[in-house]
Amino acid sequence: MHEAYQLRLYDTAGTLQAVLTDFRSLSYTRRVNAPGAVQFSLAGDHAILSSIVDKWRVQVQRRPEGGAWGTEGWFLFRDEQWHHGENGSTFVAYCPGVLSLLGWRIVNWAAGTANRTDFASAKAETIAKTLVAYNAAASATTGNGRKRNGAIAGLTVQADAAGGNTLDWRCHGKNLLETLQELALVGGGDFDLIPSSPTAYEFRWYAGQRGADRTATVTFAMPLGNMAEPSFYLTRSTERTVAAVYGQGEGSDRDYVTRTGTNYAADNDSELYVDARNVTKGATAALNTHGDAKLKEHQAKERFEFKALQAPATQYGVHYDVGDLVTAVNPFNDASYTVQVKAVTVTLEPDGSEQIDVEVGTK
Repeated sequence: MHEAYQLRLYDTAGTLQAVLTDFRSLSYTRRVNAPGAVQFSLAGDHAILSSIVDKWRVQVQRRPEGGAWGTEGWFLFRDEQWHHGENGSTFVAYCPGVLSLLGWRIVNWAAGTANRTDFASAKAETIAKTLVAYNAAASATTGNGRKRNGAIAGLTVQADAAGGNTLDWRCHGKNLLETLQELALVGGGDFDLIPSSPTAYEFRWYAGQRGADRTATVTFAMPLGNMAEPSFYLTRSTERTVAAVYGQGEGSDRDYVTRTGTNYAADNDSELYVDARNVTKGATAALNTHGDAKLKEHQAKERFEFKALQAPATQYGVHYDVGDLVTAVNPFNDASYTVQVKAVTVTLEPDGSEQIDVEVGTK
């Protein structure tokens, strides 16, 4: 029996079927602009196993010490494993987050379609919400021009506030979730699917970042007793600082632009080929945007990870959450960073204690 966690299981119609507290193990990850996942195990003879089927919804609830119940995330039951050992049979469920629904769709419109596959001088929020509306929500119909009907039941799109950076974007044939993730790298905001019920979801855009700015109130540092086992990674070997972006055309008539990244220098000159044939011929601004996005993806990366200890002023789910901006002091160089909480992985240990691993990075 786990008093601080519940797994609430809903069938595909959205009816609550079980509230589980007798799971054998539980681990889940919440991540900015990505689905995350939950994995849990049950005894092989658990009663719910005769009923659970593909795409049941799993709601993870957590109650911080001294706090109230809150929802950590919504997930879809997809994969299962069975094991037999000393303790008998064990069932293991793997459930990606509901944001994975967007990965079920592609940008399935004819290449060169204005404001469907080709966006010129549009706000990132407008691009993102249009792509979702016309590929995964009610407007994703052949009547509107999509190659097949693609509406996902219960999925809606928040009203457009036209936020984010102004961009040219071309994405014919791209996976919907993947192109949204690429867009967020240069768009000036984050996105998510927010459930209003077990079968209804709203796509939302968050200007700036997914969470709140808590840099003035939340600091992680070894001397404060809220940071353990820190690891710092600076990866330069895979960095690329020059993008050679090729668009449509053949031979010497093929569209081409060169873009340089923020870390480019005469002694830091490393090229990357970018295939941008999905960009309309002559759309130079869109070629530039694709090159910039790829350079952002391949720039040198600093990754700072640590176990966040539950100190009185820095409790996960109380004082900070996934997506928030916080302050972290790197004990390896004493630098103080403003970082975003990119991901949190929570593992419930056999003795009932929590292990909370925080991944932070620059926004």
